[in-house]
Amino acid sequence: MKDLIEIISGNQHPAYNVQLSIGLLFLRVVPGLFLLLHGLPKLGNPTSWMGDAFPGILQVLAVFFEVIGGLALIVGFLVPLFSAGIVITMVFATIFGHLMQNDPLIRLTVSSLNEGSGANYLFFPKWFVLAGGRSVFGTGSAELAILFLVIALCLVFTGGGKYAIDHTIAGYLQKVTSKT
Repeated sequence: MKDLIEIISGNQHPAYNVQLSIGLLFLRVVPGLFLLLHGLPKLGNPTSWMGDAFPGILQVLAVFFEVIGGLALIVGFLVPLFSAGIVITMVFATIFGHLMQNDPLIRLTVSSLNEGSGANYLFFPKWFVLAGGRSVFGTGSAELAILFLVIALCLVFTGGGKYAIDHTIAGYLQKVTSKT
């Protein structure tokens, strides 16, 4: 039971120090807020915000992990579990929402004087970084999805830290299970 509590809550680090926990607090709350705000407009049309070409259930799951997952990160509830869902969501967003739409990984909004919109930037290939422009989905690149993916992946392995609800719940459950 103790191992299950630690896995679900992300409380694998009983020696969380204050600095680490404050860092994890910021790593949860700020991206969690951005994910929540990113997902809220999709609640109005949760089964078809990406169009009919993408299965509705997957669109609903994406909205769920952006909105509910964002809230869970903010308060620190089931951080590894929701983070894993966010990772999967952002892998799909990166591949199907951006790369298959010919978006580069990074799109620069300001290019140097000798480059026009849609031109290569420095020596990088166009699939990696592109100067200027926008895509059909508006962002023009996969960089935000990749940032959310990497942050969530970190939280899968670290948990939410000392200042997460998970930490409090795990402490309570450990006391209860040790009495029995």
